[in-house]
Amino acid sequence: MILKQQVQYASMIDRALNLCEVMLSRSETLYPFAVLSIEKQIQCIFLDDEDYNNKHPNGAHFGMIEKLEHQLAIGKKQANSAIGMLVYAATIRSPQQAENDALMFSICDANGENTLTLYPYEFEVNSIKIGKPFTCDFSD
Repeated sequence: MILKQQVQYASMIDRALNLCEVMLSRSETLYPFAVLSIEKQIQCIFLDDEDYNNKHPNGAHFGMIEKLEHQLAIGKKQANSAIGMLVYAATIRSPQQAENDALMFSICDANGENTLTLYPYEFEVNSIKIGKPFTCDFSD
């Protein structure tokens, strides 16, 4: 499911959603990754194993998103038309304070404009169900 305003990124989003489904269905864990599109050639970028070992004393991993952003920046220097996307796990809190899992897609187009889109999901038997996406509006 892709929002109308993101149709031009459909192949990137579709591939990222498929990869998220596979990861979550098999391990119930989403490892952050990036997607880079240059001249309609799409590639996924993952971190090395040692990058996943950076842990805060509370057990949380850190620095992964920043390292992926850096990898995207390097890749985007290859072409003016390059589009980058970060994919990572998020939590959505409803007005009633209920929490749900989501996939965060942070898309940066060739002009440097950034769009954040959340894809809520639920675990089902041996699979996940991805809900209707929505964009985020972070007003000042």
